[in-house]
Amino acid sequence: AHFRRVLKKHPDLPQGTGEGNSKWFTLEDVLRLRQHFAAEGAADREYLPWRPKGLPAKIIAVSNFKGGTSKTTTTAHLAMSAALDGYKVLVIDLDSQGSLTSIMGGDVPDEWSTAFPLLAKDYAQTVQAENTVRAAAGQPPLPFDETLTEALTVSARDIIQPTHWPNIDLLGAQLNLYWAEFQIPVWRMGLRSWSLWDALTNALTDERIVDDYDIIFLDTPPALGYLTINALAAADILLVPLGASFLEFDSTGRFFDMLYSTFASVEDGENAVRRRDGLPEVKFEWDAVRALITRFDAGQQTDLANVIQAYFGDFMTTYRQELTAMVGQAGEQVNGIYEADYREFNRDTYVRGRETFDRTWAEVKELILGTWYRDQQSAEAAQQGAGEEVSNDG
Repeated sequence: AHFRRVLKKHPDLPQGTGEGNSKWFTLEDVLRLRQHFAAEGAADREYLPWRPKGLPAKIIAVSNFKGGTSKTTTTAHLAMSAALDGYKVLVIDLDSQGSLTSIMGGDVPDEWSTAFPLLAKDYAQTVQAENTVRAAAGQPPLPFDETLTEALTVSARDIIQPTHWPNIDLLGAQLNLYWAEFQIPVWRMGLRSWSLWDALTNALTDERIVDDYDIIFLDTPPALGYLTINALAAADILLVPLGASFLEFDSTGRFFDMLYSTFASVEDGENAVRRRDGLPEVKFEWDAVRALITRFDAGQQTDLANVIQAYFGDFMTTYRQELTAMVGQAGEQVNGIYEADYREFNRDTYVRGRETFDRTWAEVKELILGTWYRDQQSAEAAQQGAGEEVSNDG
């Protein structure tokens, strides 16, 4: 009744469609209504999703080098869940297969509409700085080709595109993005001081993309290549989907082993140079790491899932993403469960299908909010410490 009175009082607000007492609202309508109630509603009610002010977006990488783990399906539905909660979301597709791009309806004509020019731009800027030093020392410059020249003209905002979801944007992928896996090591050989693993991080922070969004999801290729390393280095939270099978269990264990050895090797090599130059050392770490069982069949996989849960311990999510009829369809169709019309399904089928992603999002959201809260506490403590230092100096 109160809602109807508000709509009647404010005819400029979305009024919904439909006859009688039932009204249908689009997500765009709901977002507008949330903004209105946040500004005009009761002060003790929360109409907008919580996010600490002044802190950057949380970046979640969804990764495993085993294919078929529902990695892309999980990424897409987490992004949609966050959007339904009211968060502003960016999804970055780093898999040249472009499945996430297809789900989000992206238009990616070539590699210059993918993350490739952002990585190239980071290398180009590093080469420019090196050539300035070389010129001062009377040394010949490093090569600077047309690709690098063009990359310098590209901004992340130029290639991020809106989607049919009003609060989800996309940096898409297509087949030519795979070229980056060959080009990045060539660049690195040309300039060993280039921190290739920081290229995506630099693009998101230097252009303040992390300030434009609440949450950024990264969908990685099913391999621990250079694109995946960039995603993992940029991420605050790492989510690793796996099925409850011996092959996927074994593969995921190897993924974690290789992940550790890869980043330990990068740290050792980078920090040896930094110690020589008197620079602070680097350390790769995440706010949280979780493995998530997907496509779970309780009737056949419970025993093995319990073994996996016991092995990974606190690194496992407590919820197992169940395989239902709708989840199976979501992996076969170019859309998501949240885009389905519930009237076209059996009620129980729809509820079970939606619930499996609702519960997955609820657990991931709890991780995000917990890390945001810790970041907020740390920022406030640092600010308070700086204030006390200024006071003592005075």
